[in-house]
Amino acid sequence: MNPKSYFVSLSPAARVSLIVGVLAIVALTAGMLWWLMAPRQQLLFGKLREADTAEIVQSLNEWKIPHQIIDGGTGITVAADSVYETRMRLLSAGVPRGGHVGFELFDDADFGVTEFAQRVNYQRALQGEIERTVASLPGVQTARVHLTIRRPGMFVGDRESSKASVAVAMNPGETLARPQVQGIRSLVASAVEGLAVADVSVLDSNGTLLAGGADGGRGAIALDERSDEEARLEDRIRLRVVELLGQVLNNEEFKVSVDASLNFDAVREVSERPIAQGDDGNGLLARKRVNSSQAPDAAGRSQSQEESEYVHGMSREEISRAPGRVERLSVAVILPQHLDEQEVARIHSLISAAAGIDTNRGDRLEVSRLPSGKVRATPPAVAALTTPQPADRVSPATQHGNLIANRSLQLQPWMPWALAGAVGLLLGAIFAFAAQRKPRKLSAEEREAVLAKLRGWLSEGQMPVEHRIVASKTP
Repeated sequence: MNPKSYFVSLSPAARVSLIVGVLAIVALTAGMLWWLMAPRQQLLFGKLREADTAEIVQSLNEWKIPHQIIDGGTGITVAADSVYETRMRLLSAGVPRGGHVGFELFDDADFGVTEFAQRVNYQRALQGEIERTVASLPGVQTARVHLTIRRPGMFVGDRESSKASVAVAMNPGETLARPQVQGIRSLVASAVEGLAVADVSVLDSNGTLLAGGADGGRGAIALDERSDEEARLEDRIRLRVVELLGQVLNNEEFKVSVDASLNFDAVREVSERPIAQGDDGNGLLARKRVNSSQAPDAAGRSQSQEESEYVHGMSREEISRAPGRVERLSVAVILPQHLDEQEVARIHSLISAAAGIDTNRGDRLEVSRLPSGKVRATPPAVAALTTPQPADRVSPATQHGNLIANRSLQLQPWMPWALAGAVGLLLGAIFAFAAQRKPRKLSAEEREAVLAKLRGWLSEGQMPVEHRIVASKTP
């Protein structure tokens, strides 16, 4: 059939549907071709701060590298075939610097700068280098360092110690442990001449003092230290009991609870006692003096006086008890109900030995049986909770956590073409079906004309077969 005659024979609605379908197929095909031919974009850096984004964009503009800014300014994408080269080029240029300025301040030093300006620049550079080091630690998002470097005066009494303050902002869900705080303080103190560890203060993003201050950092974290020590002791004891019960009960349901109280008082005891010496125990004879008088008394007798001085040895004992002694232990164990009294007594003795229960110290051990439905299982896998495991960290070289990522969707080369062909065939079939010619209703005049023609054929007896079929279907 001639396409033109076919198009003319269609109804107005079918013509519109056919035109819209053809245009949709052409637009979809053009979009697919553009998507396939367009260069793929891949994430260069992500989760950036605004200052780092501006610094990277400035470098990319200078090098005339096409790029796009995504995620509200926190991410930058470039062509996939040049992402690694661009990333290495930026890192070799020291971009992004993370907002920290280090000793590169002296790369273009001006010889006419005053001594005061040199000292200020040195302090800025030192602060920036320490900030970079602290910010590279796992979990740390940003860090700010403020130094107060004291200069020696003319007199000895004029010299004051230097001080430092470190403000640390952590990534969401991350916290600084006590060893990390102490490590940051030691790092800063070692980097600044004349700075003691006790003069370094560490704060979190909420302004909470983690270490340092007027008490030298002990009072601020004393409670945390005690809680950590007690928690570690409880975990160690719980692990021993859980492993023991897991073997005895064949991993049946049981529950273990441990509460430990530690004494953090530093005690120093000094005792002295004399040491008995000599044959009679009176001591060693140090000196003896005898006084005699030759003049007779009234009775005609002479007088004699003897004085003896003895010395005794002294025993001195000095005992220093370090803080952190176990003051009291409380252990509670819930066992399955089916165990008899002998088994419970045997388990009681085993737990007492494993936990180090000392009744003279006031320790308490309770072992009870409850129905299995009321006991929550405590498998030996609880051992993993004893020592917290650090989460996987991003390499410190990225400086900002998850800076380098890959968002490109890995597709097979034939998949886009197959998808485009399938979508095109589906749309073509839908519009072709909608554009099919529908039976058109005849008007009254046309119906009369057809009926007159049929009557003439019937009267002549020459109506073709196909027309007979049509006539038989006409009401």
